[in-house]
Amino acid sequence: MMQLRSQPRRNAALSGISVAVGALLVYFGRHHADTNAWAGYLLGWLMLLLGLAALLVNESRQLELDTRRRLLVLDVRRRLGGNRRVTIPFSQITSVDVSTFGSRSDGSVYYDLVVRTLDGRSVYLMGGCAFEGRMNRDYMERLRDQFMHVTRGA
Repeated sequence: MMQLRSQPRRNAALSGISVAVGALLVYFGRHHADTNAWAGYLLGWLMLLLGLAALLVNESRQLELDTRRRLLVLDVRRRLGGNRRVTIPFSQITSVDVSTFGSRSDGSVYYDLVVRTLDGRSVYLMGGCAFEGRMNRDYMERLRDQFMHVTRGA
């Protein structure tokens, strides 16, 4: 059995930082003296509201490759918005791919494992959660290889 868990404390810390920076931008840009202050004020509200929403939802994920039952189980838990559990039999998995989000020019590149199934679905396993090694392509490719090895029964 192979398990991976997200790091909800890291997600909460990033959301808290977003709330704090947003609050500072709102505070310092509140007088709208010029266009830059107005832009900072609006950006502050955006960061503040997105950070609060992320804190309220606070999603965590657990991936489990159950070799005994031959299932991939994705357990998604949220404070608000409901929980869900996705189970995919190994026999339904056609491939496991590494997907890229962001770009180096934007500042950050994140990788995700995507399970493709026989019925055409694409299931993104890591979503927006903080996982160990999400910014390391080599690590994610090794993880993909492990997933493929386990699901193929090799």
